[in-house]
Amino acid sequence: MGVQGLKTYMEGNSDVLKRRNFRNSRLVIDGSNLYYSLYFQSHLDQAHGGEYEGFEKVVSRFFANLRICKIKPYVVLDGGDDISNKKFDTLKKRAEDRIKRTDALSKGRRGEALPILIKNVFKQVLRKLKVPLIQCVAEADWEVAALANEWNCPVLSNDSDFYIFDIKGGFLPLSDFHWRKVKSIRQSDKKYIPASWYSVSNLCSTLNCMNKQLLPIFATILGNDYAHLDKTLFPNWTKFSLTPGGNRNIDGLLRWLSRHKCPKDAIKALRSTITNPRDSATVLKVLKQGLQEYRLTPSSIAQFFKRGEPQSKLPRPLQSLPEWFLKALGEGKLNSILLDVLTLHRVTLNFSVQDFSLCSNNLTSRPIRQVIYGLMLQATAEEEQYEVEEYDRQGLTLTSSTVPAILTNLQLDTLWETPQNLRLEVFLDALCVSQAPDELLVPANLQLAVYVTCYWLKRAEPEPRPEFFWALLVGLVYGELSRDPLTEKELPKRLRNLKSCKEETPLDLEAAHAYSQWQGSLRDSICLNQLLNNPVPEPEYARLYSGLFLHHVITEMSRGITPESLLAGAPHALHLYQTLREAVERELDEDLVRRMRAKVKRAQPSERPARRELTDDISMYLIYEDDEEDPRTGKKGKADNQDDEISEQKCLVRTRHKAKSRTSKRDPKAKKSERSCWE
Repeated sequence: MGVQGLKTYMEGNSDVLKRRNFRNSRLVIDGSNLYYSLYFQSHLDQAHGGEYEGFEKVVSRFFANLRICKIKPYVVLDGGDDISNKKFDTLKKRAEDRIKRTDALSKGRRGEALPILIKNVFKQVLRKLKVPLIQCVAEADWEVAALANEWNCPVLSNDSDFYIFDIKGGFLPLSDFHWRKVKSIRQSDKKYIPASWYSVSNLCSTLNCMNKQLLPIFATILGNDYAHLDKTLFPNWTKFSLTPGGNRNIDGLLRWLSRHKCPKDAIKALRSTITNPRDSATVLKVLKQGLQEYRLTPSSIAQFFKRGEPQSKLPRPLQSLPEWFLKALGEGKLNSILLDVLTLHRVTLNFSVQDFSLCSNNLTSRPIRQVIYGLMLQATAEEEQYEVEEYDRQGLTLTSSTVPAILTNLQLDTLWETPQNLRLEVFLDALCVSQAPDELLVPANLQLAVYVTCYWLKRAEPEPRPEFFWALLVGLVYGELSRDPLTEKELPKRLRNLKSCKEETPLDLEAAHAYSQWQGSLRDSICLNQLLNNPVPEPEYARLYSGLFLHHVITEMSRGITPESLLAGAPHALHLYQTLREAVERELDEDLVRRMRAKVKRAQPSERPARRELTDDISMYLIYEDDEEDPRTGKKGKADNQDDEISEQKCLVRTRHKAKSRTSKRDPKAKKSERSCWE
């Protein structure tokens, strides 16, 4: 992200970064950079799929501290990928790096994985806090810089590109923005946040008053997300450096550029050392592009924050989009991946911790995405191209495959004007479920999660173990009841202890893989539901999944503890669990219901991680005996060959959509053959 090596160089230069007590100002925030930094700097769980509730608290505290200091934030989020494809090689490399880092986490090594639903949670929390937010149609860096320059206020980010933009109000590096340490001005109740402040003028003044316009040349030669010039064409910049250490290349290039009056002179000097005419022409072209990319003109998003108008200056493929789409996109109520589908016919999927020896978790939810592709690509019917190229993983390798879109009878232009029952039908068909929301008899906040759970149990390969299903429902119960302090008190102490437990929990890779499939299905279901204008109520995303908690629950179940015993003494919680389970089971065939009701083999002490004993009495145990048949395998005794069987299962993705007519009311006990499904 940004200019290679520049962040380290600037952080070590006290003459450039000035201390500032920041308060009482507008602040334009690089939103994508912020949620990334807040999650990782808060040491929240990564290996178990994410801790969204903890992240919500961190985000809320961040903006509360800004408010205390009378700082007015304006958050700008990235949209779709660059349609020129100049950055595509960089994006592929980043995806490959994410695969490696996530795989390292799955093996217990040091790695990094941003949870699947993090952007959904972030946007929803900001709407809840009423923080001004816009999601751009493309990458946000330029718009962030242009808006801050227009408003004469600083930018907050960790992206080193902002060391190059000449922003009047300067740049606050997020890594040195001490928002957790709000302080007071002496003998005053005025609050401020200690920060480091950068301006292009500060840097140029340390370089013999270098011309500011030379900095884009500097960034382009070093290399950024768009430019990758052959370094062998240029001199060894270290010989011009006046400072020791590992940043001599950067310092030397700056010193060399400071000798020149303007970009034209610097480019001429560079080309004079290049003998090959073709290389010289390439350098000229790339450097001119670099100058243009960092040139600031009036922002195209200011009117959104002032009057709610959609972003102007749209790329040509987006100019025909309906106004409702652009408005919802700008408000962050649609997934930005829809833009990539429409403009590039290409998406790059994200990854979470999973079993990398198995097929990608994204294959489970591919049929849902195919419906999304159909809705988006029908808007460009004249092209007669109803396919999208998906970049996903195969093992540890980034691969691409062509995925056909599934068309519906709905048109994008009039999608939100379509009767709600027709939009709901498309959604339910995509998830292979038959019950309308009012037939589920579950709280509105959990209806989407119930649909996703039904889909997951029927589609996931390998099939999720029963305890994964039970633990997921227990997690939904906890998340729902913890929304209200009154109902949260009704939760059993045993369960609250598990939720607050901070002990290290060994990663159950089989569970992690299953839950990555569930979260992927939820991510794509949210995207489809939003595109259809939420025919299913939008849930509170942060309350639907807690990775550490689910793994703690699974550990308890491996000791023989049942969901009913975990919820004992809390009638409301137990009733909600049973209601959720019944709603899911009504969508499953009899064989799958039987497998999901299977008793859990009790782990031997040597097979389970050591942990503290819970003080509450355990009322119920379900244990396999050696001569008892395992309903999942049909075998007796220990399922020694289970892992071998799982590894041999093939990854099957069914892509033909079959939609059956749906009445507003349906018998919840209708036969499997009477339900809509993927075949």
